[in-house]
Amino acid sequence: MASVVYDERKKKVDRVAQGSVAVAAGIIFVSVLFLPWLTAESSAVSGLTNPRDQAAVAIPMILILLGVVTIFGGAIHIAGYEVGIQLATVMSGIAFFISVMVIIVTLMGANSSGGVLSLLVGPWICAAGAIFGVISSRLERR
Repeated sequence: MASVVYDERKKKVDRVAQGSVAVAAGIIFVSVLFLPWLTAESSAVSGLTNPRDQAAVAIPMILILLGVVTIFGGAIHIAGYEVGIQLATVMSGIAFFISVMVIIVTLMGANSSGGVLSLLVGPWICAAGAIFGVISSRLERR
């Protein structure tokens, strides 16, 4: 009987740790949009700017959606639903893919056009937050 209570307490601690890391990853996805992402000659472009093309409009909106769904997934995982951590993990994987694609496209575009476009801290922090979200499902006490 004592081991059952201990196992249940251990699962609750794991659930809270996993959910908290997933919620933190979702907060990173949303807050990273206020950081500078790119710099071109004299001005920096943050995630939430007045863009001219459709991709620059879609990426921040998708990251906001992914952040909100990741926070929701982490919260319902803390509440005891196992599907929450799976939802947060998938959304974090998508956010990682988007941030890495922004990094790759920017680096390739800057190299091929010979321009002065360079990356700043935004996509790198987004990728790091996405990694936290992906590994949140693997956090367990030993």
